[in-house]
Amino acid sequence: MQRRIDVDDGYVELVEHMGAGDLAVVNAARVSFGKRKNQMDDSDVKLIRYLAQHKHMSPFRHLQMTFVIHTPEVVCRQLYKHQVGCAFSSGEFREAATVWNEISGRYVEFPNEFHEITKFRKQHKSNKQASIADSLVDDNQKAREVYDRSIRESYKAYEELLALGVCKEQARFVLPVGFMNTLTWTASLEAVVNFIKLRDHDGAQLEIRKLAQAIHELIKPLAPVSIAALLGDVVA
Repeated sequence: MQRRIDVDDGYVELVEHMGAGDLAVVNAARVSFGKRKNQMDDSDVKLIRYLAQHKHMSPFRHLQMTFVIHTPEVVCRQLYKHQVGCAFSSGEFREAATVWNEISGRYVEFPNEFHEITKFRKQHKSNKQASIADSLVDDNQKAREVYDRSIRESYKAYEELLALGVCKEQARFVLPVGFMNTLTWTASLEAVVNFIKLRDHDGAQLEIRKLAQAIHELIKPLAPVSIAALLGDVVA
């Protein structure tokens, strides 16, 4: 089973999971009748599809998975919006099971590592939050030079502030959202599939869409029947 997939200049790694795949979903649902199974059969497949079709989601939350994700900060910020059935941990509890963990710029100096962009897409003409996937700006080379220069200057300013004795928690304010960050994400199967549904489509930003596709590839072997049912790939 594949555990890690590189995504541009980052990666996503499935570090652990809890629950016996589709069987965990089945047993969570059947406990209402005081029943437990050790092996899947056709009736269990039908049950999973029924649960997904009728939005009975609690059984899908008994399968948990933890990822380590190395990605640009701007992608992290989009990922943090997915809160249902998730735990992103940072040590600051906003509400139960809704926290996140990432490298802290208060404790460590950020390395000189930024997302490299080689192709700069044009803004979509009608969708204010989207780009045109296959349409590059007229002077792509100039855009690369401007971007690279800005990255270099921002990190130089960060280093200069640190050298002046400025605390890390303030010096980091000059860093752009293109810097590479690392986080740990723990979520239920329901939450992960919901993330895939919302982020792997034409309207999502390309960078997070690639992440969603990689996560989908990693989790498919864990609970193939449940994932297909939640994504609507089968008819119940």
